[in-house]
Amino acid sequence: MDKATEEASSLMTSNSQPAFTSKKRGDALPPPPPKAVCKALGTNEIVIDWLAGDGSDRCYYRVLTPTSSCSYVLMQLSGQDAKDLLANGYEWIQLGEILDAQGIRVPKTIAKIPAYAAIIIEDYGNIMMESQAIHALKEGNLKAIKKLYESSFSILKKFLGIQPTDSAPWCKRRFDSERFQWELDFFVKEYLENVLNITMNNEQRISFDRDKKALSDFISSHSEYFVHRDFHSRNIMVQGETLAVIDFQDARFGPAAYDLVSLAFDSYVSFDLDTRVQMVNDGIEFLSSGNDSLKSNLVDHWKPTLLQRQLKAIGSFGYLSVRKNRGNYLKYVRPALGTLEYDLVYDERWPFISSTLIELIHDKLK
Repeated sequence: MDKATEEASSLMTSNSQPAFTSKKRGDALPPPPPKAVCKALGTNEIVIDWLAGDGSDRCYYRVLTPTSSCSYVLMQLSGQDAKDLLANGYEWIQLGEILDAQGIRVPKTIAKIPAYAAIIIEDYGNIMMESQAIHALKEGNLKAIKKLYESSFSILKKFLGIQPTDSAPWCKRRFDSERFQWELDFFVKEYLENVLNITMNNEQRISFDRDKKALSDFISSHSEYFVHRDFHSRNIMVQGETLAVIDFQDARFGPAAYDLVSLAFDSYVSFDLDTRVQMVNDGIEFLSSGNDSLKSNLVDHWKPTLLQRQLKAIGSFGYLSVRKNRGNYLKYVRPALGTLEYDLVYDERWPFISSTLIELIHDKLK
């Protein structure tokens, strides 16, 4: 019996209450009673331990069985997700099956516990691509970094190859202009106003609204591909030589450049700007090999998509830090702003958002 299993055996049996070895988030939903989890797994003894997630409202627990070295992850749902699971229509499961059919590694569903709004899935461990990339960066191991991101590009290529169907959950949602505009308004509310205490004057608001629509109309004009929506180094797990994708439940129609930009300009890994731009260019060549139309699409859209995506991310950092109290996500604001350099994102089609607004933030942060 290994150390983790010994800990599990000493912490809980099927008749006890959960005992957590790591600090649980204050607003975390409790897992199902141990007895219900034991029944779902067909075992007599388990330990349930809290797993720290990212910004999601879903809660995650690791489930260990003292009689074996096998572990699982329990996903605790709430709200509409819980209702969908009870109705046997939870989209995470359906999307996982779609990705698996494309040869993309995702956690498989082991068991469902609808009465307690929970599902048990494969455990892919604790090694995120984030930690691997940061370690390789510190070591100056460019070969390891190149290998990691080339493997991610292979996943992206499979994303872009997924064909829409009438029944696929991702086909029911779209990054349309209204959605992109909503996210830019979210940035204004949750970061500009709620964190920096900046209220735009009437002239600024008119300029913002004009640019918001123009930018959103443009980047949504080719929303015809499968998009993960949150494809970054914390949503890619590393198991040996294999990468696995998690948190894909919000997949939808979107621009071809969206996930590439999300990965290359991920604020969690501190690449310099030149490296990020080269990563995008390498990704474009890899993804569009032999497809001139796709290449043109990616080249034309990636910088405007970057601008919108990073502003939305900054809004999320404010929301998670201040409104949701999920930790210090505000430390990622400066890295995100650092990717929005004038020479990279300025566009005369939306001059206020791509220049004046960014300078407004920089001035406030001085």
